[in-house]
Amino acid sequence: MDEAAFFKQLDGRSFLAEPSTVGPWAPDAQHGGPPCALIASAIEEASAAPGTELSNLSVEFLKPVPLGKLDVDVRAVRSGYKVALYEAELGNEDGPCLLARAWRTRREEGRAPEVSLAEPMGRDPAGLPSADLYQFPYIAQVDWRFEEGAFADPGPAVVHARPRIPLVQGRAMTGLEALLVMVDSANGFSQELPMDRYIYVPVSLLVSLVAHPDPGGFITFDSHTRISSSGMGITETTISQAGKFVGSAMHTLYVEPRKQP
Repeated sequence: MDEAAFFKQLDGRSFLAEPSTVGPWAPDAQHGGPPCALIASAIEEASAAPGTELSNLSVEFLKPVPLGKLDVDVRAVRSGYKVALYEAELGNEDGPCLLARAWRTRREEGRAPEVSLAEPMGRDPAGLPSADLYQFPYIAQVDWRFEEGAFADPGPAVVHARPRIPLVQGRAMTGLEALLVMVDSANGFSQELPMDRYIYVPVSLLVSLVAHPDPGGFITFDSHTRISSSGMGITETTISQAGKFVGSAMHTLYVEPRKQP
């Protein structure tokens, strides 16, 4: 029996999206988390350089990401020893679905003093119950443990989470991949409007990191969403692990009422 995963790798640049990627908006469309993680993973692999790591990722959602075969293409925009910029497209024969740009930054321990990285520890995720969510395939593949708020309750939320399955079959998941698989859910678990009455779809995601989380551990997301009467929204998220700041994320949202049958 094949190992469960969000994707199977077909060759160096092609992947097969599994049903476990399906999100809440349509039965043949992926949740944004797995493809965001996949495009970042492809950039990481193509740009790997000793002593550096991805520190900033911006993703533009051009259209829903379908199931089936997907290709990822990566190219260098600016090479450099201290910083380098890469961009990538993820899509299929019908064109790109995601566009991404990522900065890779050189890390040198001791280059600067540590400032303002402590975050409130909160509760130990091991002592919190798993939310056991099953509303759509993707959400069931993550162990969600809410410290504040709840998936179906409007308002800000603090949730500790870790994926139950790897990003790519046969490959150990990195801390960066795990973070990106989950952070695109921030606008959902900090929803301010009921999901059965409103659509609030991210059109872009920006993630900035000072460090990558440890793989396998719970990652903490502290998120809140703001929505204007014109249907524009923003979700802001502070990301931490074991009481230490990891980074921040921001979604730009398009919000409108759902069409009722």
